[in-house]
Amino acid sequence: MTPQEPVITTAEQLAKELTALVRRYESGQEQQRQLADSLELRMQRTIQARKQWKEVEKDLPSLLVEVRNAGWEPKQIAKLFDLTESYVYRKLRERDAEQ
Repeated sequence: MTPQEPVITTAEQLAKELTALVRRYESGQEQQRQLADSLELRMQRTIQARKQWKEVEKDLPSLLVEVRNAGWEPKQIAKLFDLTESYVYRKLRERDAEQ
C-alpha cells in the first residue's frame, strides 16, 4: 500500500470510502454528460448557422450590387454587413465582370 492510500480498518470505514468513490465516479460521469450535451448543442447550432450562412452567401453578391446601386459606398457596405472592404470590392468587381 502506498503512503497516499488511507488505511481502512473497519467495515464502516470501507463503506464510507466506497460511497465516496462511487459519488466521485457519478459526479465525473455527470460532468462528462453535461460536456457532451453542451458540445452536441454547440455543434448543432454551428451546423445550423453555417447552413443559414451558405444560403445567404449565395445571394450576397447581388445584394451588395443592389446596395451600391442604391448609393452606398463600398466602405459603408462593408461596415453595414460586417465584411472587409476588400471582400466587398472583390464581390462587386466579380459581379460587374459577369454582367
